[in-house]
Amino acid sequence: MFRGQFKHTIDEKGRLSIPAKFRDALDNTFAPPLFVTVLEHCLVAYPADEWRVLEAELNARPQFDKAVRRFRRAFYSPAQDCPLDKAGRILVPPGLRDHAELTRDVVLAGMGNTFEIWDATRHQEIMRADMGDLETILQGMGDIGI
Repeated sequence: MFRGQFKHTIDEKGRLSIPAKFRDALDNTFAPPLFVTVLEHCLVAYPADEWRVLEAELNARPQFDKAVRRFRRAFYSPAQDCPLDKAGRILVPPGLRDHAELTRDVVLAGMGNTFEIWDATRHQEIMRADMGDLETILQGMGDIGI
């Protein structure tokens, strides 16, 4: 599982070091490579086995359904496979970096079976907003026993 928040930097070539804890999860729980795509104002990284579950679910839906096509264009189509190199880094393609406005300081945030990649300043703003609304968020999740 991917847990925790880690501050890293992305270099001018788009290389991003994956935290050791996330690499351990990839080695012990999930299968590489990572598939990275857009989500809100960040990127989301799926290990290969989790991505294939999503693909199977998507492929089971009617291809001529307008909502399915829109989802494919907005979420599925921008996805890129980003294998780890020997140094434990991925190369984030320019289009994905542009979407999330990744220039230097980033935060990798564990989300269970996936993790998000945020510009550090934007992540701080989102966390501040979410924490300011934590009571409402918790009420919405009451059915999981929190």
